[in-house]
Amino acid sequence: MIHKQFLANAGVLIALSLAGQGPAFAQIKQTTLDPVVQNSIDSPSSEAITSTPLSASQPDAVGILTSQQTGIPQNFWGNGDPKVIARLIAPYFDFTLHEITALWQRIALSEIDPPARVSNPGTLLSARVAHLLNAGALDQAEALLNQAGPSTPELFQQSFEVGLLTGRAQSACATMLRNPSLAPGLKERVFCLARENDWSAAALTLTTAKSLRQIPELDAELLTLFLDPELFDESNPPPAPVPLTALDFIMREALAMPRSGQALPLAFLHQDLQRETGWRNQVIAMERLVRSQAIPPQQLIALYQDGKPSASGGVWVRVSAVQKLLRAMDVGTAEQISDALRTAYRDLNAVGLEFILSDIAADDLEGVALTPSGDRTRFFLNLLHADNAELVADYAPQTATDAFLQTLALGELPETASTDIEAAILAAFQGTTFSNSLIEDAKRGQMGEAIMKSMINLIRSRHRDPAALETTIATLRIAGLEDEARRIAIQAVLYLSRRS
Repeated sequence: MIHKQFLANAGVLIALSLAGQGPAFAQIKQTTLDPVVQNSIDSPSSEAITSTPLSASQPDAVGILTSQQTGIPQNFWGNGDPKVIARLIAPYFDFTLHEITALWQRIALSEIDPPARVSNPGTLLSARVAHLLNAGALDQAEALLNQAGPSTPELFQQSFEVGLLTGRAQSACATMLRNPSLAPGLKERVFCLARENDWSAAALTLTTAKSLRQIPELDAELLTLFLDPELFDESNPPPAPVPLTALDFIMREALAMPRSGQALPLAFLHQDLQRETGWRNQVIAMERLVRSQAIPPQQLIALYQDGKPSASGGVWVRVSAVQKLLRAMDVGTAEQISDALRTAYRDLNAVGLEFILSDIAADDLEGVALTPSGDRTRFFLNLLHADNAELVADYAPQTATDAFLQTLALGELPETASTDIEAAILAAFQGTTFSNSLIEDAKRGQMGEAIMKSMINLIRSRHRDPAALETTIATLRIAGLEDEARRIAIQAVLYLSRRS
């Protein structure tokens, strides 16, 4: 099983694999690496960076992390239905348990056997890339696509979109212009001609397409303005199309057109991480991307310290809470540190970001004297840390729930349960006698499909359905994902205890 801190550093590994491409690399490369990741960089012959040649007929087996690294069984998909699996894996669910988000990303990145009944190669790979894009994980999606190559029109389209959003579309444009049949449409071809500085060919192609009515009017208007920005009337901008594609977004941003007011897809938010967008917009974008685990949480902690809040409420509540905590850790008393820790935990938990404090609790607050309430908050944060078993071993439980959670983290079996959710967890780890179609599917070799469905059911119940939680834990354990099962169980109890 992979060391649990590995996932927290997955973005680091992927960014390093991109050989320094893009602005994110300069920030990420300074992060302290887990030994597993460091060894993979120091040793060129290590398993971490060795890829196994795959048949062109097996694009769905492509991954950038091995089964041994992620802990995902090689036969995870078994004899599941590829079309069903593709529909299950592509979405990203916001505001779910941290470990569910992490596991979903590991599944998307894993080099594991494709389903036994593949009839349309590339479908599952495209769905995995779609999940990463839906989660805003651009570097991860780019690395996976680079490993696979544009073997299908869908994968080429995704490569083009990732290139647009990372500012690295030159390669996709060059490939498209060499092979016009790859162009998803005339809009993309015109854009790429312009990007290659062939403005006359771009204008001629657009004019011809307009005269032959081969391009929608709104697309033609946007392309016309992109080719000749002086025609743009700021007082009467064209409406944003629905849905807004990556190409639409990039061209509208280049022209400084107003946004629609709707929340942007996560993949588009990387544009807001630039300094010129303003601190508030950077914080809002980075909070969403950190919650989806597209970028490391350390970057958000650093950004929170980048200035002085200019107002109160909203995002500034969280900025102020983290700044107050960091100041208290430097010069405060046990009471001041405890109060600041509890406040930061409460305010970040309200938006699903409390996990970003787990490193602070484990490292900076290790051994620091706190009040009983502060100590309990530190215990909760330590439960969210990769090394939770070591960190909570000496904690003196203050409630029955604390004892239940501590026992789970230590890899042991609680003796009693005081809620329906705890009872479901206990039953699942005792070897559930509960039987339903998902558990039976997992036993019959459809582990991946059963796990994805069970997690979706749990998310849709807002983590409150004991049967959904028991099924999730049971299916994970059938697949040998014991650590993931324990972490999801712990986080489900924490989630509900904070909202009771």
